[in-house]
Amino acid sequence: MDDAAAAGRLLILDDEPTVAQVLGAMARVCGVDSRHAATVEAFLAAAADWAPTHVAIDLMLPGAHGEDVLRQLAATGCPARVLVCSGAGPAELQAALATAQALGLPVAGVLAKPFTLAALRALLRPR
Repeated sequence: MDDAAAAGRLLILDDEPTVAQVLGAMARVCGVDSRHAATVEAFLAAAADWAPTHVAIDLMLPGAHGEDVLRQLAATGCPARVLVCSGAGPAELQAALATAQALGLPVAGVLAKPFTLAALRALLRPR
C-alpha cells in the first residue's frame, strides 16, 4: 500500500518472519502500511527514519526482552502508539503494558498471540 494512501504506519518487531508477515498483511487489510524489523537495532533505526504511527513489539526476542525495547523506545521520544505482542501469559503482557505506560509511551494496547483481525483493527484505530 502506498504510504500516502495508508491510514497509518505499523512497524513490527518480531523475530518470527511468518508472524510478522501475517501481522503486516492484516494491517494492510485495515488500511495501515507496515514494515518489519527482525532485530532491535533495525527496529529502532526504522522507528526514527520511517515515523510509524504504531509499533508492535514482541516481548520474546533472541538476546533482548520487549520491555528493554520499550525503555529504548521511550528514550528516543518516539510518538508511535505501542502494541505489546506476545504469546506469553496475561500476567507478562500486563506487566509489559504497565511498563510502557510508566515510561510515558502512548499505548494502543495488548495483542495476544494468536491474534485476530478484529483485535488488531481495534488497536489500530486512530486516537
